[in-house]
Amino acid sequence: MAEQDVDGECPIDLESAREYAGDDEALLGELFAVFLQEARGHVTALRDAFRAGRAGDVMDLAHTLKGSLRLLGAPATALLAEQLEIGGRSSQLEGLGPVVEQFDKEMARVFQWVETRLTTPAPGKTIEPETA
Repeated sequence: MAEQDVDGECPIDLESAREYAGDDEALLGELFAVFLQEARGHVTALRDAFRAGRAGDVMDLAHTLKGSLRLLGAPATALLAEQLEIGGRSSQLEGLGPVVEQFDKEMARVFQWVETRLTTPAPGKTIEPETA
């Protein structure tokens, strides 16, 4: 079930994310931390590839992000990534500008939620990335 965030509905279905992590809060924290590290670069690269008209790169990056978003419980944002992936696969990037803009906004919400979750876990729950 999605929790509330400051703007309304939470972009992450935390129940699905916990299920994926086997209800292991430490693992979930690590997954979120890795997601933050990798996804930021992918989003920037996807935006750059879209602007440059590199459909193959848009397809690859959107596919990668879609998978991560689905596993971590962000199906609505994953659907936007899927639209971008399909556009890239068919080399039809025209008209996808609004999808890219919406995807950027949703990813910003996901990033903000994950960052907040890593620093201030829900009451009774501890989500912290493991330290090496």
